[in-house]
Amino acid sequence: MSDANKVKLNKKKCETGMDTLEFSITLEGMENLSFDEETLPNKADKSIVTVKCVNGKVSGSVNAVHCIRNTNAEPFSLTDCIKMEIVRNKVFDFIRDYLKKNLGSKYEDKYFENSRVTSLEVNITRPCVGKALPSDMCHFFNVVFGKAKVFTDRKPGSRCDIVKDGIMYEKKHLYQLKIYDKEKDLHRQGVPIAERKSFRLEVVFKDRKLNSMFGENKRTLDNVLSAKSLDVMCRAYKEVFDEIIEQHIIPWLNDCVADLFESLTQSESGNEISDTIMRHKNIIVDVECLRRALKRWYKFRGVEDRSKQMIHKYRNKDLGLAEDVLKTLRAFHQAAG
Repeated sequence: MSDANKVKLNKKKCETGMDTLEFSITLEGMENLSFDEETLPNKADKSIVTVKCVNGKVSGSVNAVHCIRNTNAEPFSLTDCIKMEIVRNKVFDFIRDYLKKNLGSKYEDKYFENSRVTSLEVNITRPCVGKALPSDMCHFFNVVFGKAKVFTDRKPGSRCDIVKDGIMYEKKHLYQLKIYDKEKDLHRQGVPIAERKSFRLEVVFKDRKLNSMFGENKRTLDNVLSAKSLDVMCRAYKEVFDEIIEQHIIPWLNDCVADLFESLTQSESGNEISDTIMRHKNIIVDVECLRRALKRWYKFRGVEDRSKQMIHKYRNKDLGLAEDVLKTLRAFHQAAG
C-alpha cells in the first residue's frame, strides 16, 4: 500500500475533497456491443454520472459533488462523508439500470462488481491570500516545474496582455497536477462566484498511484466511492503535496534566491537592485524571494540590512512584482491537513 497511509492528517483543518472519477467495465465476450451515452444530471443540469459503451467496454465518469451541490466550486470533502450513501445510491442505481436496460438477460452483477476506477480527481479550492492572484500562482508553479503545460488567457480588461490561468504537470502513470484559476473557470460555466480570486490545486491520480492507494484488485466503484476511501484520498493528496514542496519548490526557491544574490553582487552600476529586478523579474515570483536575496547581500557587504526599506521602495514603484504567493502556498498546504 502507499506511504500515504502513514501520512499524518489533521481532519479538522483538512479541506481536501474529491471531484470527478472515471471508471471502466469490460463486458467479456460482448465486443460487438455498443450503447449510446446517457447522463444523470442534477437540478442545475450538471452531470452526476455519464456512461457509454463502445465495443463491449463500458466507460464513464462520476462527479460526487454534483449529487449534493449544484456546482463543483467546492469538492466533496471529509465533512460531506455523511452524505456518501446518497451518492452511492444515485450512482450505483443509474449504472445498474443502464446495464440492465441495454444487456437485458445478459446482465450480471459481476459486471458492476468488476468495475475499475481509472482516474480520480482530488483538490483543494480556496481564495488566494492577500495580494496574490491566481495568475501569480500559475506563474509560480510554471517556473518551479519548468516543463509544465501552460494555459493562457487575456488579462481582464486588456485586449493585449496575456496571463497564465492554468498549468498542468505530469508524473507519468502516477498523477497529473492541474493548477488553475477556478473563479475564471466558474465564470466560463456561467456559475455565480462565491469567492473572489478562487484558485484550485488538483491532483489527478492515475494507474500506479491508484494501485498503491487502494490495491490493484480493489479499484472498484464500490470500494473507491466510500467514506473510508475519502480518508485515503486526502492522505494521498497531502503525500503528493509534500513531495512537490520537498522535491521541487524548496530547491527552486533556494536557487532563485542564489541567482538574485549573484546578480546583486556582480552588478557594479550603482543600481544593483533595480538592475537585478529588471534582469530577473520573471523568477521573482514573490517579493519575499527578493527580500531574502537582499538580506544575504547586505550581510555579504557587511553593511546595515536595508532589505525592508528597499522592498517598500520598489513595491511603491508598482513594477508588477507578485506578493503573498508563498503565503497562499502555505495556506493551501495547511488546508491539506
